[in-house]
Formats: sequence, C-alpha cells, structure tokens
Amino acid sequence: MTVDDEQEDGLQASVASLRTYDVSPRHARRLRRRCHALLQIQASPTRSIGTVVATSFQRVLAPAVGVAWCLFYLVEISRRAAAAYGLLP
Repeated sequence: MTVDDEQEDGLQASVASLRTYDVSPRHARRLRRRCHALLQIQASPTRSIGTVVATSFQRVLAPAVGVAWCLFYLVEISRRAAAAYGLLP
C-alpha cells in the first residue's frame, strides 16, 4: 500500500464529500446561556463541613497515615533482618 492507494480509496472520497452541519447561532446562544447558568450554580463559594473534613483527610491525614505505615514497616523489616543475622540478642 502506498500513499497514492490511500488517495484513491472510495471510502475516503465519500467521507470527504459529506457536508458539514452546524447549529444555528440562536441555538448556540441558548446553549451557551444554559451552560453558563449551570457552571455558576456549581461554583458556589460556600463549602460544607463535610467537604472541609474530606479535603483535610485527603491532603493531610491520608499521607500522614501512609508515611507512618511505611516507617513502621521499614523498622519492622530492619528489626527482623537484624534478628535473622544474629545482630539482636
């Protein structure tokens, strides 16, 4: 298959001959107003306590718990390795 074969493809020629359709300017304006109204409703500046607690958990507590778990795991692995090699009494 060469570049010329692709240009002679009947399917591509039929797709290229299709007309493009767009919405009317009136419909586009109406749709734009609806979208802006929905976005303004969703972007309310007030936050509930549940949102603040969930955000603080995701940003602070979850990583802190993860770090503590990793440190505990590392200490336990080191302790067991030292005991296996006879470095601990």
